[in-house]
Amino acid sequence: MPQLKDKVGRFAATGRSCQNWKQDQELVISLLNKIAISDGGAETTLKPQMVVTGHASDSLYNSILYFQKKNFPGTPDGYIRPGGPTFTRLVDLATKAAARPPPPKGQWDGIATPSVDAALRRGLLDDSKLDYAEVVDIIRATVTDGMVTAFKLDDLTTIANTSRTLSPTSKKLITLFVGDEKKKWLGVGPYDLNSDQKKLAAEMVCDFLKNTRTTFFPKLDPHRVGIGILRRIAKPSLIDQDQASMCGPSALMFSYASDKPGQYARFAIDLYQKGQANLGRLLIKPGKDVKSYTPPYSLDHVDWLTCASIRDSENWFLDFDDTGRISDVAGITLPSEMEQWFRKAGYQDVREETNLKFSKGIDSVNEANALLASGYRVCLFISANMIEYDDQSDEGSVLTRHWVVLRDRIQVSSGNVTTTIFTWGKGDYAIPHPGKGGAQKPLSIGDFLMNYYGYIAAKA
Repeated sequence: MPQLKDKVGRFAATGRSCQNWKQDQELVISLLNKIAISDGGAETTLKPQMVVTGHASDSLYNSILYFQKKNFPGTPDGYIRPGGPTFTRLVDLATKAAARPPPPKGQWDGIATPSVDAALRRGLLDDSKLDYAEVVDIIRATVTDGMVTAFKLDDLTTIANTSRTLSPTSKKLITLFVGDEKKKWLGVGPYDLNSDQKKLAAEMVCDFLKNTRTTFFPKLDPHRVGIGILRRIAKPSLIDQDQASMCGPSALMFSYASDKPGQYARFAIDLYQKGQANLGRLLIKPGKDVKSYTPPYSLDHVDWLTCASIRDSENWFLDFDDTGRISDVAGITLPSEMEQWFRKAGYQDVREETNLKFSKGIDSVNEANALLASGYRVCLFISANMIEYDDQSDEGSVLTRHWVVLRDRIQVSSGNVTTTIFTWGKGDYAIPHPGKGGAQKPLSIGDFLMNYYGYIAAKA
């Protein structure tokens, strides 16, 4: 039996890499590549030339997690130790795979994941054709276990490219679901649905896709809306206002989709099908301008549906600035509005500590940090200047007020500030933000406070 010198992978509890000797990684990759995806292996998808001593790549780490999830009950630990159960199982399955004769060739040989294969066979059972409802059920099958891997996305792509009976609508639905987020070298796809709430929300979305009805938003594509909801359940940081003045609603929707995925899905579906919906105790009833608007391609239909409808609850219609900068003062979400939105949406102990005209001090920063550490959802009210490389140290105006969601503690070290926020479709937006080519410059505490106007915090 081959042996490892030391541990390979990462500690899932901390994200820290193990020893990861180059030869050890190459051995693990070789074993995983010999094992079928249906058995938890990588089936030739891992690339040994990417190995770096001391660091397990994302693709190797995620393949180890996938293998452990398939072969062992409980929570995967993310690493393989010499002579341990994961390594023993790897060798056993790789040895059996090498001795197994190749299966007979057929049209669907490329389908490797059991969930997709089973749903495909069910769809073909009655008439050897896949109709739209059966395609939705195939997508449903991929999300039922809580993780849509790159292997499943590859299988869906195979179906879209191989089936001779798919309608253009069905093929479009698969293409939207697979999306351009699929990165083979990461080993997993964009859909992480590992919670009961997310799984129930995903079921709700699949029912919506299967039974789309008349909408009050005729310019919005129901397939883009449905897949958009599904993606945001899995990854709320995809919510993106684009160039619209919707930072307040976007911060609220990011929080809501993160904390209440089922209610987020129900809210979006009701809006599309009924023209109005409840966000907790907040009735959102957009006007005809919002309902009849055609968003630009860069703005996802579901983000227009939800965020523009919330913004329009104050009887205000959004315009896009052709220059690419947010400039409509009417689009600013006032702190009092944000506070009421969070309160009526069902959040508890909502705290509003902001000022529209005058910046806040370090005591307010410390309070925001303490609330974040206590499990509160914290939205910062800042000048958008602060999060752009070119003008991060410039003083903003009322026109540049911007809502972001705090994702990590605001660190102050040697007179400079660093933190991570959600904004503009990114859940890990670094402050200070690198410029073109990765250039970085520090953000002083003085410049940060000059453009910091407080926070709103709420408990889910």
